[in-house]
Amino acid sequence: MGEAENPFQSRRNLLIFFIMKNLKTLLLPAIMVLAGAGSAYATHLTKDDSKVTRTGYAFHPGETPKCVQSSKLCDTNGSVICTGNVGMGSETLYDINGTSCPNVLKERIVK
Repeated sequence: MGEAENPFQSRRNLLIFFIMKNLKTLLLPAIMVLAGAGSAYATHLTKDDSKVTRTGYAFHPGETPKCVQSSKLCDTNGSVICTGNVGMGSETLYDINGTSCPNVLKERIVK
């Protein structure tokens, strides 16, 4: 009867064993960390879905068009009214709807 072959007989087998053993112990925690970070990022994005960034328009009743576009971006939700200078000093900015601008926009808060 022959003796069982020693798996560490050659350097090549030893190197493959060492790489596979360390790959398991290093790769699994790295995958878990990446999965956790990805989940946290995805969850954070869904919390701010209710905010929509819009270009603000100032309401000028005597002009044509009545809604004058500003260069400022505002949000649809919030507590502070969005204001900007569109030629007549600081003015409240609105969201445009067709040819009118009925909805007041809120300040865009970047976290």
